[in-house]
Amino acid sequence: MSRDASQSPTSLQIARRLLAREKLPEGNSKPELVGATLHRTWTRLSGTLSDSMGENGADALFTRALARTESQHPALRKMFRLDEGGIHLNGVVASVESHGAAAVNSAMEALLASLIDILGRLIGEDMAIRLMDHDDPQSRTGDGAKSS
Repeated sequence: MSRDASQSPTSLQIARRLLAREKLPEGNSKPELVGATLHRTWTRLSGTLSDSMGENGADALFTRALARTESQHPALRKMFRLDEGGIHLNGVVASVESHGAAAVNSAMEALLASLIDILGRLIGEDMAIRLMDHDDPQSRTGDGAKSS
């Protein structure tokens, strides 16, 4: 498997933590509830990246991350569309109905981990983690120690 196709364990751990901030409904929840939860997470993260890198920079990162993960996670195919305004999250409910909440959540984890990896190669892993996970009081400092 190429380096582009895999995520680092750290990136996957961060992606899971980012998704866990919005609690996914448990059990056989309605696809609308699962979709709304994932949509809130995506909106928050895409807003953070757009604020930091501009819309064009964020769109470029999302496009690359989507290209890296879409073939391994078919649930992503219904969730995103590309147009002149960039990438928009849509079709989450349809994807949950087709693939199930667990598969959609796993696909989002992979997409976010890929996004963190790409960003980490551009600006450094520590900085990428701080940018994506800046709300976490446990974010790491540059020396790897926990911040207080």
